Amino acid sequence: MKFTVLGGGNEIGANAYLLEMDGTVMMLDAGVHPRRIGYESLPDFSRIDGRFVDALLLSHCHLDHLGALPVALRSAPHARVFMTRPSYDLAPEMLHSTVTVMERQRLEKGIREYPFYTHEDVEMVSYCFQGMGYERDFPICGTTSNAADVSCSFLDAGHILGAAGILLKGERETVFYTGDTSRADQEIIKGAVYPDDPVDTLILESTLGANVEAEGKRRSDEARNLARRITRVVERGGSVLIPAFALGRTQEMLATLHRLRAEGRMPDVEIFTAGLGRAVSHIYDRTARHSRRRDPDLKIDRLDIRALPPGDPAQGLHLKQPSVIVVSSGMMEARTLSHRIARAMLPDRRHAIFFVGYVDPNAPGYRVLNARPGDRILLDPEGEPVEVQCEVERFHFSAHADRQQLLRLVEEVTPSRVILVHGDAGAIQWMAEAIRDQQPWIEVLTPEPGVEYDLPPANA
Repeated sequence: MKFTVLGGGNEIGANAYLLEMDGTVMMLDAGVHPRRIGYESLPDFSRIDGRFVDALLLSHCHLDHLGALPVALRSAPHARVFMTRPSYDLAPEMLHSTVTVMERQRLEKGIREYPFYTHEDVEMVSYCFQGMGYERDFPICGTTSNAADVSCSFLDAGHILGAAGILLKGERETVFYTGDTSRADQEIIKGAVYPDDPVDTLILESTLGANVEAEGKRRSDEARNLARRITRVVERGGSVLIPAFALGRTQEMLATLHRLRAEGRMPDVEIFTAGLGRAVSHIYDRTARHSRRRDPDLKIDRLDIRALPPGDPAQGLHLKQPSVIVVSSGMMEARTLSHRIARAMLPDRRHAIFFVGYVDPNAPGYRVLNARPGDRILLDPEGEPVEVQCEVERFHFSAHADRQQLLRLVEEVTPSRVILVHGDAGAIQWMAEAIRDQQPWIEVLTPEPGVEYDLPPANA
């Protein structure tokens, strides 16, 4: 077996991994880096130049796993592209949105290499997509003379709609790539399904490996705390902004807020949303029967959720009377809806901004999250500093397994080898040390980007 990190090995972003089993070559994911621009945001696809890639396997449709897929197919033009059925519906929507963002950034920031691909490119590559059912084996056929077919199946990863762990069975060993995984049920999506039988090599995400705070956080407790804080803001006449990722967190938060309001745990105020998150919500509804849901009959479009009024999002009814606003970007990137609304809210002590997910230290949202009342912060380099007077808080609604849950997964699937990916250096180091301490017989690999590791069978 050979394994190469093209991106996302010791960091979160631009996830792409090249895996060769029994002569069959597969790429796991093809994402962009959310904190980099231009060519620096791409995986190092030069590592596959001259190699025939038999298949590209997509774990899910967050852009750090999907966003470079059309670029990857230029280096691997013969690869068959497999994903789950819900991801089959989501992927074109997310890629078209990425084209629109890149076109805007080319004009506004002068990034000449944007867009990496066009709307027409997305339409063309979408014809290559194959949507597969969960827990159904399908073959990946190797094309070289010495290649043996590999059996693949997708297991629900519980992270977002369509997310999958990827189980690969070769002639001599079994590999399981977790992708981004969540053991716990969320408001809409159920927790992950893992292999029933032991695996030889486990490729394990490490997102929360350095996060002590995430351990022991219960979603039900966080929801109750969120409802109490929203109530307090509404009683003083303010509105609440919840920045959320358009795919996954927006839908989970809309369903959570609707339930809290229906149960009388928070005031009966308007809940607003807008942008890509609304389009993704339509796909959540359309694919309800193709994914594991806590309530298969729940349809977001049927909830009493209003579209944000047209016009300047920094003004309007949603800020003049108490309401809750769930819009992207989750990290308040410049010129997004959450960024523009936050600028209007920050100086007004009636309002509140509640973060419900990961915020990168280099993102504008991080400066908001860590500001103290009276601080003046710069939301974007071209704007004026804004004084922080509104309430700012963070709630833990992560769609990732915490580090103790990841360690439990290692115990359950009893691998001979663990390959740690998708985490910053501190997270991967903590996970590696913990696995070696608790199960010293397991080989732990923390791969360096661009290095091809020639690995003997883990069960030898």
